[in-house]
Amino acid sequence: MANIQYAGLRFWSILKKEFIMIIRDIRTYIFLIIIPFSEVVLFGYIINTDAKHLPTVIISNDQSPFTNSIINGFQNTGYFNIKKITRNNVDSEQLLKSHQYQFVISIPHQFTRDLLRSNQPHILVEGDATDPIAVGNAFHAAESLPNYALTRESQGVLDYLAVNNTSFSVDTHAVFNPGVVAQFHTLPGLIMSILTVSLVMLTAISITSEFEQGTMEVLLITPVKPLDIIIGKMIPNVILGYILLSLTLLVSHYLFNVPFRGSILMYYIAALFFIISSLSVGISASSVSKSQFQAANTANTYTLPAILFSGFLFPYHGMPVWAQWLGSLLPTTHFFQLTTNIMIKNAAWTEVWHDLWPIIIFMIVVNIFSYKYYRNTLD
Repeated sequence: MANIQYAGLRFWSILKKEFIMIIRDIRTYIFLIIIPFSEVVLFGYIINTDAKHLPTVIISNDQSPFTNSIINGFQNTGYFNIKKITRNNVDSEQLLKSHQYQFVISIPHQFTRDLLRSNQPHILVEGDATDPIAVGNAFHAAESLPNYALTRESQGVLDYLAVNNTSFSVDTHAVFNPGVVAQFHTLPGLIMSILTVSLVMLTAISITSEFEQGTMEVLLITPVKPLDIIIGKMIPNVILGYILLSLTLLVSHYLFNVPFRGSILMYYIAALFFIISSLSVGISASSVSKSQFQAANTANTYTLPAILFSGFLFPYHGMPVWAQWLGSLLPTTHFFQLTTNIMIKNAAWTEVWHDLWPIIIFMIVVNIFSYKYYRNTLD
């Protein structure tokens, strides 16, 4: 009986000690419980492979009740969100490069005349197919539009328009990715994801490892400033980041035949700001953490949402508006779009600047945060 009581006392002592440890390090357990729960709730809302309400511009060179019904038909499919209707002959590729629109719908001159004469006019629907998932269902919906778009108008003397539902046809064109190759989307996304996870984690454990290995005391007594240490930690990792970027580009091009149509020099210059941003997030995570384990958890709290909100795994325009707004604050979203624009669309500086400046702003803000908390740690 005494042995049983003694064993129970030992068990209770260990249990009490563990609860005390949890209370003392409550921040770590918040990351382990609350953060994953919050991520499940958030991602449950944004995960959507059937993207709808995609931004669309219509170039209409014909104005009539028939074209108005067809435009309403596109809107009513749920896949096309008509943002703009214009009569100007705008270059559709330039519109799609801007990333403001996912589709361009062109209604030709004298469409109504050809429709009434049973000449079966054609409407062209062009979609940015760098994300095949986003355009696939929308193309199918557009191709079925002639079956019902003119039902109300096909009455009386115009009932011949409803014969065999062939009064007009819709042609679809996958721009930038005619073969609808999945790798044109996944490889730029993997480049962004690999850089994000590797670089953030690389520096996330840098400061805490100094404490755990006892080398921080050496840094404290040396005549160096916090900025010197941050820059000194970053430069070697920037080089590693470029090596990692180059390897992933070589694999994507030579192993998976993903083209690189833009300027490699322009891309490397733009990538510098993203690499520094990712490294700065890691340094910030390690500055506010007490152990490598806690720093790694803090880094994961950033990397997982950053990748999921970027539009890589799920169509960006298919996410709720609030999720798109959150994604627009993260450099991963813009670097993914920038990579796709340069690699696949051969974009110029003017066409990627709208994705580059948010990365620069993010980089500046996070570096200021890193410097402030690193200085407090040294103090």
